[in-house]
Amino acid sequence: MARKRQRHGKVEARQQRARLRFKPGVIVIIVLFCFGGCFAWYMVSALSQEDYWEKEIVASMLEDNGKTDSSSKRADVVNPVPSSERADESRMSMAAFMGDVATFAGYYETNQNMVFTDAITGLAESRMRSIGRSLADAKPLALYIWYQCPEDTEKAAASLQTLTEQLTEQAPDIPIYLLTATPTADPEENKRIDTWNAALFTLADEKGLHYVDISTTLRSNDGTLASGYDDPKTFFTTVGDLILTHVAD
Repeated sequence: MARKRQRHGKVEARQQRARLRFKPGVIVIIVLFCFGGCFAWYMVSALSQEDYWEKEIVASMLEDNGKTDSSSKRADVVNPVPSSERADESRMSMAAFMGDVATFAGYYETNQNMVFTDAITGLAESRMRSIGRSLADAKPLALYIWYQCPEDTEKAAASLQTLTEQLTEQAPDIPIYLLTATPTADPEENKRIDTWNAALFTLADEKGLHYVDISTTLRSNDGTLASGYDDPKTFFTTVGDLILTHVAD
């Protein structure tokens, strides 16, 4: 009687079935739960800051111009510039000024060769480079840029960003201070001014520039220009005092 042949070989181990199985629906629910939690945290953070959305709009305004580059920072700065020991008034003659500064410069002994009154809107890049070369040759202690709120804030913000980039390229060792626009007697106009000042703050932080808040000192409780500052001498000497007591370079 013939023997039955026995099969020889390795016995394959049975694979144990996974005890836990995630259904696709469960994974979707977990993802939605995490997203909802993060969104809720974001909204709570945003609503807790009064000027959050204003800053977000301004940041988008600058980013849309395709020139936002954090690597262009020259140094870490603290903004707004905190109060400092009052600098000697001779600083005015050794600093450069640009913007709506023609009247202001008349109240101090400024170097007229370092006072530039070019309008910010429509300023050609060739002119920006020319100013930068002049600053590089003159080597002022600092450059103060002061523009009141322009008609087209978006266009002016783009031009100001290009200007500061050109100036830091031509004269990288000269600290740049951005001064805020000052309040008016018109509450509606002051809303536009606040948006412009927020744009200045964003630009200063992104480019490593100094931001000096002169608006708050001149503002009354209702946000308009405080009583007494309608007098030109009082107005401009107060601005000068704020410049000299907010030095960060």
